Amino acid sequence: MMASSESNSASESDTADTQTTASDSLNSLIASTSDKAECADVQCSLASQCAMSCEDGELKMEQRKSVCCNAVAQCVWGCLLLVVSIGGFLFTPLDVMLKEKLNMRPGFPPFEWWADPPDEVKLRVYVFNVTNHERFMKGLDSKMHISEIGPIVYLEKLLHSNIRFNDNSTMSYTAKRFPIFLPDENTVDLNSTIIVPNLAVLGMASFLYDANYIVRTGFRFLVNSHGSDLFLKKTIYEYLWDYKEPVLDTSKHLVPGMVPVNNMGMLARIYSDFTDEVTVKIGQQWGHSQFFHIDRFRGQPQLPGYDPDRCPDRIFGSTEGVMYHQHLTKEDILMYWRKTVCKSMPLYFDSEMMLDSVPVYRYNLSEIAFERVKNGTDCYDTVPGLPSGLSDGSKCYFDFPMVISYPHFYTGSPPKDMYVTGLVPDREKHSSHVIVEPMTGIPFQSVARMQSNLRVNDMSGFAGEYTRFSNLVVPLFWAEYNQEGLPLHISWTIYFMIVILPPLSSVMLTFTLLLGCYFITKQIYIHKLRNDSLDSILHFKSKNVNTLAKNKIFLYEKEAFIKMPS
Repeated sequence: MMASSESNSASESDTADTQTTASDSLNSLIASTSDKAECADVQCSLASQCAMSCEDGELKMEQRKSVCCNAVAQCVWGCLLLVVSIGGFLFTPLDVMLKEKLNMRPGFPPFEWWADPPDEVKLRVYVFNVTNHERFMKGLDSKMHISEIGPIVYLEKLLHSNIRFNDNSTMSYTAKRFPIFLPDENTVDLNSTIIVPNLAVLGMASFLYDANYIVRTGFRFLVNSHGSDLFLKKTIYEYLWDYKEPVLDTSKHLVPGMVPVNNMGMLARIYSDFTDEVTVKIGQQWGHSQFFHIDRFRGQPQLPGYDPDRCPDRIFGSTEGVMYHQHLTKEDILMYWRKTVCKSMPLYFDSEMMLDSVPVYRYNLSEIAFERVKNGTDCYDTVPGLPSGLSDGSKCYFDFPMVISYPHFYTGSPPKDMYVTGLVPDREKHSSHVIVEPMTGIPFQSVARMQSNLRVNDMSGFAGEYTRFSNLVVPLFWAEYNQEGLPLHISWTIYFMIVILPPLSSVMLTFTLLLGCYFITKQIYIHKLRNDSLDSILHFKSKNVNTLAKNKIFLYEKEAFIKMPS
């Protein structure tokens, strides 16, 4: 019995040891598994940011140092990209460039292009030759018959100097224009002769038409003493550049106030005084609508030579045509100032078109710009009055009786055969227009055509052959100022700004917006995933503990522990 009892006791002890060993092994396995889970949780919580496995230790450390995988850096980059993209949509790169252009900063392309304008303006001059002067003087023909000769082609050079930036957001500069003869583009011999009216004699006679008898008689004596005829033969060069008459030299000494010059050459007179002080508006305070509008011309806001109290027209708000204001609309009226016309003239929208693959607007010069104004504020009429279609230009030509019109009176005001015969009006050949890119206000092409005429007053006080010219308007010449395009580097820059930049910036800003959203969304997702993983691990641990607590092994050990003899 004793042996059996000891045997049973040993057997129970071995069983208990076996159970204890199994229990210890299981507990060790569970503890080991739990420890590994805790280790994995700690090690992989940061590694999940870069999608790395826990075993890639060294690579994980390098990635953590990388900016692209740093959670804070990616959030910052995402926010910055979102701000940049949204700001880019609100203020597009083109808007920023146009706003910067308002300042006209030296060193930037808009200023440099304007300061040294390209040589793209061609001056084409057409002179009129009187073909029936003898018949006209004899009374056989009631009107002069004229024929057109030309063009005589020049390059008009424009220089800007003495540029100053003023405190009131304006810029002052000196503009000088002069022509350069282009022999390769000319087919007209400047030494060929033409018959033209004696401008010196007829001009002074027209100026003295209402003078007293003694003055008129003295003038006729002066003309006769020099043997001056009412028609002269001149070479084309003399007519344009070196028109001199003996009566001019004498008159200049006798009455210098009435005859300030002794050279009546058409182009010589125009370009002898073509250096002007101009002040224009720049800066963001004026906005796009007033950019580069003239504020002062030769220090005055009104037209030169006109009484500001009687003449309501002002030169401010107009432009010389080198640059127009930005963000043009179809309702805008462009005011064009040209000194040779001595008048600020309006251009109205005509059509949209494509030029050099760039969408542009065409504005036409108003065909009623020279019509008479009936409300008593007509600045460009004379005494006696001018018919519609003619504008007084004497204020810009030393009070010489010069009147301006459209070439060949093409608008029908005055009728083409009213004063002379031989005119052939053509709207396509004689009209004026400008083609301008509306966003930048840069003209791609422009054509300004004007005709200069001699206005002769009533010559009845002089009697004799002078009366043949009474109340005549004699066409002298007409000129075309033609900007024939832009240099390649300027046209390509505008093409990039207007055609390529807007869609390109939209694509880039959209990509930037999506990239910023990706960075932020990625970090939000990873942060949520990490929190969910942590919750799952904690829940898994709690579940394991509860499960093990209910396991039969623990119950068996509990029962065995209770049954063990003390």
